[in-house]
Amino acid sequence: MKNIVFFTIYIIFFAILSSLIFSLLYMQFDEQPIITLSKSIKYGAILLCIFFIVPAMKTKKLYDRRLIGYIEPKIQFFSNTLKGFFISIIFMLPLLILFVSFDIRNINFSVFVFDKLFIYTVIYTLSISLLISFIEESFFRGIMIQKSNNFLSTSTIIILSSLIYSLFHFLKIPLIIDENIFWYTGLIEFINVITNLHNIISFDAACTLILFGILLGTIRVKYNTISYCIGLHAGFVFIIKTFKQNSSVTYESVYNNNYMISSYDRFTGELASIWVAIALFIFLMLLYKKTL
Repeated sequence: MKNIVFFTIYIIFFAILSSLIFSLLYMQFDEQPIITLSKSIKYGAILLCIFFIVPAMKTKKLYDRRLIGYIEPKIQFFSNTLKGFFISIIFMLPLLILFVSFDIRNINFSVFVFDKLFIYTVIYTLSISLLISFIEESFFRGIMIQKSNNFLSTSTIIILSSLIYSLFHFLKIPLIIDENIFWYTGLIEFINVITNLHNIISFDAACTLILFGILLGTIRVKYNTISYCIGLHAGFVFIIKTFKQNSSVTYESVYNNNYMISSYDRFTGELASIWVAIALFIFLMLLYKKTL
């Protein structure tokens, strides 16, 4: 529990520090560079969190790869990650079929031309998916989730870490177009995001992310490794990005089922939450049967 509080404050602290640093830096320009201030603050905060993660882990006595879920030899870790990835792809396919069957999204088959551009796009999307999953799983499931001897305590840790994981996705500073940037510009925008988080959050998307986080957290505790979690997460992100790139929302559907996807990303939402909840329920039932 203490790890969750500590590392949540850790994220917020470096988000604030990044807001101040880049606001001061951007004050030196007559106009904003190609990379906007809001994006610089976002990526700056991520880089600061990564740069100082080792001292933070040493402070919390977590500077041991086994404690954060890297328990297997490298080859086995890679193999488990690959298994998780393909399981995720198989798991997500019925959801894609439901999107099409309910006339929520239409697949644009004309883009499936197997040329060099298509292959490069797939490789790029796969690389980004793996990078995102590696960073987020190492932090939210590896560092934040430490198994306790108490079942209730472990369950609480999994739920709270999943909640923080979900909220993390909505901590986005909107585009700052004001040419007059002051040292406190980024800080004010970040504070506005925090204080208005209840208005910014898409609760249907947040529900999907929380359930997905609980599923990954349960797998992490069950197998003491994040290898499967990285693979599952990478497959989840890869499918979302690929499917969104090659399909479009059916706004004029006769079935009018668009309420089942979130305005956040037009993928997560009620339908995705139900599907993830089913997977979580099945996994918990299998664990329960093994204990009998």
